[in-house]
Amino acid sequence: MSKNKKLEPRKGNVYIPADLTLRLLRLLVGISAFLFLFYVVGHYLTGWPFPTPLDLLRIATAVMLGGLLGLVFSRFWPLPPKPGLERIFRIFFMLLPALLFGYALQVFSGANQALSIILPLSAWLSSGLIVRLPEEGQNSLAKSAK
Repeated sequence: MSKNKKLEPRKGNVYIPADLTLRLLRLLVGISAFLFLFYVVGHYLTGWPFPTPLDLLRIATAVMLGGLLGLVFSRFWPLPPKPGLERIFRIFFMLLPALLFGYALQVFSGANQALSIILPLSAWLSSGLIVRLPEEGQNSLAKSAK
């Protein structure tokens, strides 16, 4: 069995992009850059303490952990193809553990930043990378109804 066979998604029901690692990396770097800029601008506009390298490391850690949590969660429960109640329940079941991990990270690291919100935000954004495809039976029924 070749290595390529192991990386292929299950045929027909889930779309996993070929460049998933690159997409996740770009997403996490973008979220981190936005948050770094947010805290620097917040320092000059509102007088927040200037983010130290340790603060930036805490933010990057929260973004990375949230991104990995979202990716693992989406591997087990991919994003449904259509909006609806399933997406709402999926977000609810993903954000509860993400909030708890965020609070734990904030308490244990003693951070001034809102890590309890940063971690679920990055988990939510990264959980949309793996998408469940519509079933073929639904497509044929929709076509025959037209």
